[in-house]
Amino acid sequence: MKSRGKSGPSVRHRGGEGEPLLLLHGFALCADAWKRVVPALERKHDVIAVTFPGHLGGLPIPEGFVHTIKSSADLAEAELEAGGFEKVHIVGNSLGGWLAVELARRGRALSVVAISPGGGWEPGSAEHHRLKGVFKRFRRLLRVGGPLAPFVSRFGTSRRLALADIVAYPERLTEAEARLLIEAPWRCDAFDAVLDALSREPPPEPLHDHAFPIRLVWGTNDRLLPIRGYSEHWRRVLPKAEWVELEGAGHVPMYDDPDAVVRAILDVTTRLKG
Repeated sequence: MKSRGKSGPSVRHRGGEGEPLLLLHGFALCADAWKRVVPALERKHDVIAVTFPGHLGGLPIPEGFVHTIKSSADLAEAELEAGGFEKVHIVGNSLGGWLAVELARRGRALSVVAISPGGGWEPGSAEHHRLKGVFKRFRRLLRVGGPLAPFVSRFGTSRRLALADIVAYPERLTEAEARLLIEAPWRCDAFDAVLDALSREPPPEPLHDHAFPIRLVWGTNDRLLPIRGYSEHWRRVLPKAEWVELEGAGHVPMYDDPDAVVRAILDVTTRLKG
């Protein structure tokens, strides 16, 4: 799947053999968030990890681009077409999980695994207001901690303060991983525009009938989008979806329990092979 100019996400990694599997990262992160799980996924799939425009390592934000789920899905769908893919297995985390479902709604999915997907709140709800407050606090911390990422990432106490909402066990990260999780949001050119857009985005609509499997995956220690409050809407939107909880994992569980994440994905994607 090749990038077409500045129109869509840039492919940051591609490898492996088998049916294509598209990895969509969360808001303000990048394709490197999947590094711990990619090797195992490549044993079964042609893995394509992309970085969204305006995110660390991604292409510039297209001129005049309006940050909505629809327009983001338009870009991703154009990339699939450019790469000659009619359908792929789609795995997304957080905002990427929401986008994965929307691509599936367009008929682009062989299967979907949505990990702690965004969008599980009603506009104006307590959950919505809470999340906006969390991101505003996060933005303030980034202004201070972003430039200090090389220092903050070295020590357990500063890692916990900076990353407790993102991963459940910051102390298990390598220094390079911790630095990435701080620097990626700090260097995310789309940060403010995406947050502003999410405040106006309507919640996802129901998807009752689908011929492909959908699995919702949630870490029980997700502090950014706790299960209670942010999963109920998705259960209503996807009433036929499978449900898997990852015990002790946080919002980006690829760092907390990569083996469990791999199992949660491959249990869906390889099942279709009979």
